[in-house]
Amino acid sequence: MKNIYDKIATLKREGKEFIVITVVEKKGHVPSQIQSKMVVLKDGEKAGTIGGGLLEYDAEKLAVKIFETKEPILKKYSLNKDNEIIDAEKAGMICGGNVTLFFEYVGLDETLFIFGAGHVSRSLIYHIKNLDFSITVIDNRKEYIQNIESVQNKISGRYSEIIEKKKIDLNKAYIVIATYNHEHDYEVLKGIYKSDYTPKYIGLVASKKKGVWMIERLKKELKKKIDLKILYTPAGLNIGGKELNEIAISIISEIQAVRYEKKNLQHLSFTRK
Repeated sequence: MKNIYDKIATLKREGKEFIVITVVEKKGHVPSQIQSKMVVLKDGEKAGTIGGGLLEYDAEKLAVKIFETKEPILKKYSLNKDNEIIDAEKAGMICGGNVTLFFEYVGLDETLFIFGAGHVSRSLIYHIKNLDFSITVIDNRKEYIQNIESVQNKISGRYSEIIEKKKIDLNKAYIVIATYNHEHDYEVLKGIYKSDYTPKYIGLVASKKKGVWMIERLKKELKKKIDLKILYTPAGLNIGGKELNEIAISIISEIQAVRYEKKNLQHLSFTRK
């Protein structure tokens, strides 16, 4: 059983979607054991077992269909003495048993990209690591990201090149920009808008003065309309506190508010006024 939980944890870290099939009930002579689990991936890969044979084969086929609906299913199977699936109405006429399986879709985590591996970023990671986010940290200083823990991906390189060459997918993502240099912050911001990504949230850790300067510069250099609905600067909800951990919690609170579409909250960002 431990191996299947290890597999589930690995798939979560890798940001993959999958179906978990669990034996929740059994009666009579069937090959399954209560709480046995099997994981099925979209490409057909599987791990674990719920008893093998035609039962497992049929469960795999149903699991593939669940990727489309993403809805949980509870299904009862009737088996004959040879562990073949039979019509439920005839189950009482043939020696065998019943097995009930629970199919659960485990979806992709939300994606969070943090540009910069400094103190703010590390505090963000510390507080958000137990939420269902797949976290990627990006910094142009390789030595700064080597010892960062509790993230799924670490990328080192020139910020604009990473964005423009689409080494990452920022569509529908949450983004926090907190590099060690104003120009690098702008490099990231410009790269995102220039590449026409559509993230759910861009949090720029900056003062109001710096944020205004960057937006005006973007408009001038890109010569197109800038969608400010997704840009939050200064990043964070106005919940008080100026210490590092308090700033991180404020930003995470704002990300959660955007994620769950909460309204009428007091943001620090001047773009929300």
